[in-house]
Amino acid sequence: MRNRVNRRQFSVGMAGLGALALTRPAFAQSSVRSITTPLGTYDIPTDPQRVVVIDTRLDLEPAVALGLPVVGYSYFETIEPWVPHDGKAVFIGRPPTREAVLAADPDLIICTNLPGTEMWPIDKLTDIAPVLPVQFESDWKSILTDMGEWLGRRDRADAFIADYELELAAVKARRASVLGKKVAAIWSSPDVGEINFLLGLNSPQVTAIGQVLDDLGGVTVSTEGLGEYANISYELMGDVLGDVDAIIVDSFDAEEIEGLEKSPVWQRLPAVKAGRVVLTSGAYYGGCYTARHLLGEWDKVFALFEA
Repeated sequence: MRNRVNRRQFSVGMAGLGALALTRPAFAQSSVRSITTPLGTYDIPTDPQRVVVIDTRLDLEPAVALGLPVVGYSYFETIEPWVPHDGKAVFIGRPPTREAVLAADPDLIICTNLPGTEMWPIDKLTDIAPVLPVQFESDWKSILTDMGEWLGRRDRADAFIADYELELAAVKARRASVLGKKVAAIWSSPDVGEINFLLGLNSPQVTAIGQVLDDLGGVTVSTEGLGEYANISYELMGDVLGDVDAIIVDSFDAEEIEGLEKSPVWQRLPAVKAGRVVLTSGAYYGGCYTARHLLGEWDKVFALFEA
């Protein structure tokens, strides 16, 4: 079963940053740039040669988009197919240990900023190499822009966002007549007989798919009163999904889909009976490439109304 991480699970001080000088040779003055991040003000290489990213979603995707030489990564061993990496990076394990990160010999580390967590141990990495923090609750455009600014590669970040905006405009023009249809995005937990909503949360832009639907100006369900994580039992799906026109299901494996499809309540939903269901992946968390992938997935959803 996929490890879904919420905000509750997802400040490193200058003391840790200062320890860099104790563990790595000082960079030549001409080879560094001074930056200010949520971790403080410190130097990073102007042209990093060995970059380790801790998360294959929020950390890896902007690194690839900005042309960084990634040598190691953690979280999911299999990188999503829509991320055009060069295949040279090595999986360093999950969770990423200090020993594994050290073995990769990075001159720069990129890590989601969740100090005190095992999967994103940012507070245990700053004495290995300079660290660029990825702010968990920021949208992908802000993450990419910040990283581009810190690395002196803002032009690449801006170009990526401009390309996305062109693709977004094309989808909006192509599906203008049906963007007002009510849609939902969910994932299924058959082991407990529940679904969770990836749209309609208190902060829907936290999810990758929520960010993209927001860009499209789409309409989704209200999850008011369903709690912080917007989960309901299979038996109650009709109460929230009964007037939904189409549904995206984020599926990690066949078990998640099979469990959902066995539910008689699911089979009676109007969107399901009409065949307006799209199976996808990567909807929960992701970066710039995931956003482009999900834009295509929403295009598939809205195309169902014009078939």
